[in-house]
Amino acid sequence: MVVFLGIVISAGIIFNAKTFAQNGDDLNISYPIAELGNCKDKTDCKNFCEKPEHTNACLAFAQTNNLMSKEEVAAAKKMLSIGKGPGGCTSKDSCEAYCDNIDNINECVMFAEKTGVIPLEELEEAKKVKMAIESGVKPPPCKNKKACDSYCSSGADQMEQCIVFAKAAGFMKPGEEVEAQKALAAFKKGVKPPPCNGKEDCDQYCSQDNHFEECINFAEAAGFMTSEEVQ
Repeated sequence: MVVFLGIVISAGIIFNAKTFAQNGDDLNISYPIAELGNCKDKTDCKNFCEKPEHTNACLAFAQTNNLMSKEEVAAAKKMLSIGKGPGGCTSKDSCEAYCDNIDNINECVMFAEKTGVIPLEELEEAKKVKMAIESGVKPPPCKNKKACDSYCSSGADQMEQCIVFAKAAGFMKPGEEVEAQKALAAFKKGVKPPPCNGKEDCDQYCSQDNHFEECINFAEAAGFMTSEEVQ
């Protein structure tokens, strides 16, 4: 629902093998990996890629094996040519930590705009986040889509905070806001929404027999379906 500055500024900027560590098992990669100094496992490869002199080799491997997109690799190389990010950060973790601090939001957005280290679409989203925060709207305490999905569905107060911020940041269309408010009203009645996000995801979740009644009950409580349609 919300893209936060720590993620927007730092995602894909410096490859320190975290992506590899998270996704390597899913790609059936065989060890040792010759391109990465014959590293023998994920930890060894991570240690290899954390050394600056190995960055180009690791970026090439990441792109070849779909661990990073072409755009992310380009952003990483651009960041490397710049040297240091906002607040002097030099890694994904340090840039994320610095830009997660709301006090640094202006500097982080200006850096991204000046250097072009992130795609234009993500930069525009970052600017929306910045404007919402400057208007006094407190952002939810989550850092990525998965964490925000979990936070925003964890309770009525959390859902309301997410709706308010998404509206302030311009991430919700008028029709979506109406549906979100209906879902919030149902949640406040004690009817918890299904654990899915977006039409496609919820269609898939609710098409399963063991989830059908759960989805129908929430749809009726939220006013998405009439009692006749439920029957």
